[in-house]
Amino acid sequence: MPAYTKPFGFQPVNLIGGRVNAGSTREVPISANFATKIRYGDLVTIASGVIARDTATTAFTSGGVLGVFLGCSYTDATMGKVFRQNWIASTVASDAVAIVCDDPQMIFRVAYVSSGTTVTGLTYANAVGKNVRVYANDTSTVTSDAAVGAIATTSTLPYRVIDVDRDSWTGSLYSALLVTYNFGNHAYQQATGT
Repeated sequence: MPAYTKPFGFQPVNLIGGRVNAGSTREVPISANFATKIRYGDLVTIASGVIARDTATTAFTSGGVLGVFLGCSYTDATMGKVFRQNWIASTVASDAVAIVCDDPQMIFRVAYVSSGTTVTGLTYANAVGKNVRVYANDTSTVTSDAAVGAIATTSTLPYRVIDVDRDSWTGSLYSALLVTYNFGNHAYQQATGT
């Protein structure tokens, strides 16, 4: 893959320790007529038993992040059973479920930005072991354009950089990082339920 020129959301890669991602997912209900779009690669939370798009950026989400949205299914009055990579806001479906990558040890590929959707890069030494914030961009309609940035050692930033995406080498910098949940950021790692 060449260096990235725009954000692409969170893409599951493998598990901590180099373990293989078996592609396991969980179905989580979406409220009928849920009024917010959710795109492939968006971070999602769960509250009161239903999914919501996570918009936290520089701190942990209350209740924790459940995982990454990989699609949804529901019954459409005209087309019957529908499978989509994105949830269209205000879709009326009483049986809608989100397909979520919810493993708390998952590692994700995500673009590194200087702000918003401006992809930039880092050296290996300036990235690995540090923490990053999320840019919950909302300009795309079907696939996520979420990204990470603002590398620091601040403990309250929600994601930890595990490695660089070696395929994103630009000749001097890496434009994508491999990240995982910072300690306590995942919903399954929080003592208080939602």
